[in-house]
Amino acid sequence: MAGTVGYVVDAGTTVLFHPLLGVYIARVPAFIASATSTWLFNRSITFKERGSHYKSIWREYIHYMVLMLAGLVVNYIAYTIAVTILPNGVYSIIIAVAVGDLTGMIVNFFFSRKYIYNKRVDDKD
Repeated sequence: MAGTVGYVVDAGTTVLFHPLLGVYIARVPAFIASATSTWLFNRSITFKERGSHYKSIWREYIHYMVLMLAGLVVNYIAYTIAVTILPNGVYSIIIAVAVGDLTGMIVNFFFSRKYIYNKRVDDKD
């Protein structure tokens, strides 16, 4: 579910910004918007029972965003390849974002589970 939310935000933001920034730079605001939306979804729903080991919500957010950079690298490479192969157009951008998101989502899920939401709510410090 978080991946779907992230994809909708990512594709929408990329399509919105690509006329202004181009298909490659439009991924920057799209990454920030989609990673923030998946962080909110993950902390509220996906990993709610696991809990975060961070006391500060801002530290958790910063750590999450830094870890998502690994997925961004994989995502951006796949996206760039797809944009290069597919014909020009909005639908091609939407498909390229999907290709990138699917690859990056796998990396980001495991990083989130291992490094951010690795504490069960009933665990005691």
